[in-house]
Amino acid sequence: MYIPTSVMFLSYWIILEYKTGQTIGKKMFNLKVTNNQGEKPSLMGVVISSFGKSFILPVDMILGLIITNDKRQRIFNRMGNTIVIKIKNNDDGTNPKYSKD
Repeated sequence: MYIPTSVMFLSYWIILEYKTGQTIGKKMFNLKVTNNQGEKPSLMGVVISSFGKSFILPVDMILGLIITNDKRQRIFNRMGNTIVIKIKNNDDGTNPKYSKD
């Protein structure tokens, strides 16, 4: 049961994070996936990051806590050159700003 569920989540994360930069949960919390320069991530970067979440998240999280950097990235986010950022809306509600929390 583990493999089919992981493949389903892998597909979900790849499709939504590559197309929009956001999954349903990220949209709820005003988060977005970008590359390290704040632009749309590459497909390969999203695949690598999603693989880590889908199949070996506990290991990825523990290693990320031990070998952390100033951006607080998981290991597979570093490998995929991706980062999760917080979206901050302007006061007038237009053109959201992206910033590191």
